[in-house]
Amino acid sequence: MPSFIAEAQPGRIFVGRLATGSDLVEEIEHFCSEHSVRAGWVSLVGAVRRAAFAYYDQRQYRYLELADDTHHEMSGFAGNVSMRDGKPFLHAHASFSDASGATLGGHLLRGTEVFVAELTITELTDVSLVRTLDDETRLALW
Repeated sequence: MPSFIAEAQPGRIFVGRLATGSDLVEEIEHFCSEHSVRAGWVSLVGAVRRAAFAYYDQRQYRYLELADDTHHEMSGFAGNVSMRDGKPFLHAHASFSDASGATLGGHLLRGTEVFVAELTITELTDVSLVRTLDDETRLALW
């Protein structure tokens, strides 16, 4: 499969804070839907009460879902928004650090409960990012 690279332009930039107790993924996708953000970049700092994440097993072509119900600082977050099944879809990876500094993380899942989340969403324009099934990886990719 050839590489996919497209030029995009920055559009609107949103900054804000998510409510304590909210679902991190659901809140971002809901916001993007309400504000017609069809493509974008998401950055975030904060902490969670519960971390839900996954590891993609490349041999079995499936996600192994994991979770941790203790307080964690978000020590890393990189995400994007694109369209999947006609709706904004957040694809993000996050790392979480506990009180000892140990980290865990992976593909961010619904079920990650916000303690504090300050975020920036930068809309991308002049580009169409639509996820479809890739036969080689069995993932929904641009």
